Amino acid sequence: MLNDHERKTLREFERQFQVEDPEFIRSFDTHAQRLRRRHLDGVWFQIAIVGAVLLGALLLLAGSPSGALAFGAVAGLTWLTRRRWNGALDRSMRRPARNPENDH
Repeated sequence: MLNDHERKTLREFERQFQVEDPEFIRSFDTHAQRLRRRHLDGVWFQIAIVGAVLLGALLLLAGSPSGALAFGAVAGLTWLTRRRWNGALDRSMRRPARNPENDH
């Protein structure tokens, strides 16, 4: 926890950055929005995987191994899709922007 003096100093630094370089501050906002979106996407993938596993277990208990296998496959494919999607996002965020003028 910051004390009052530290909070006041931090606010002064923030104001100074906003005045001197507003684009720098906006870049943090953009990155934070991207992280929030990515977290929500991950939550939906987790819900889909858990739902597919639970439905597969329910079908297995009901005596339908083929239905259980189908939901297991859906859970596995969802998990693989999430891994590939996260990997693609990580690569795209690390890749520097290309400058077409330097592609001689």
